[in-house]
Amino acid sequence: MKVKHLLPLFLLLPLACRQEKPAYIVPVKSAGTLKQIMQDGDISAKIDLDTLAGRPQLYGIGAAEDLQGEIMIWQGKAFLTTVAGSGLATYDGFRKRASLLVYSEVSVWDSLPLPPEINQLDQLEAFLVQTAEELGLDASHPFPFLLKGRPEMVSWHVIDWDVEDPVHTHSKHQQSGMRSGWKNTPTEVIGFYSPTPGVFTHHDSRIHLHATTPDRRLVAHLDQVTGISGMHLYLPAMEGLAQ
Repeated sequence: MKVKHLLPLFLLLPLACRQEKPAYIVPVKSAGTLKQIMQDGDISAKIDLDTLAGRPQLYGIGAAEDLQGEIMIWQGKAFLTTVAGSGLATYDGFRKRASLLVYSEVSVWDSLPLPPEINQLDQLEAFLVQTAEELGLDASHPFPFLLKGRPEMVSWHVIDWDVEDPVHTHSKHQQSGMRSGWKNTPTEVIGFYSPTPGVFTHHDSRIHLHATTPDRRLVAHLDQVTGISGMHLYLPAMEGLAQ
């Protein structure tokens, strides 16, 4: 993964005013939708992950078939974390199928630190869109992003859905399976932004995030994170997009 480190936005703004960049679209693909899951109760497999193997710049997140675990693809390597008894187990995700998956190929990322005023998850979305647009991304289309750093607190869950339960709600999804978190721990996050909620984000949000640690001992759906100022935000650079 190649990364270009950028100056903070307040230093970039004068340059943006003098030279407007043409907006570019990041190719993002998805299989299955949260609307199908939440409204129709359809948790069947929509994609075999092994069809995506061999793409070294692939990034993605999703839920396993029948909502039996959380999926992350980071730089071409797939991970699936499932509930196993009273604990968790992490496997090679390419051996599984997904009921929901969103993914994109990016080889070069622009990076900049989150400013002090962006310190928790509910402040991130607006800043994300503003920053993307300043860098020339077309925010009327979906795009992936990464976060890296040491936040104060991370809360997550790994879903383990009762396949006999046909009624899906956001709160039931959060409660199903295992919930936990960590504090002051190196954390890496893959997120996807969508201008249209309900496709691969919930109806009340335009971002969907999965969290992991650098050792990939688990991947999980990110529910909440605080103390994120100083973490680095990564956005796709135009020259790093797969054609």
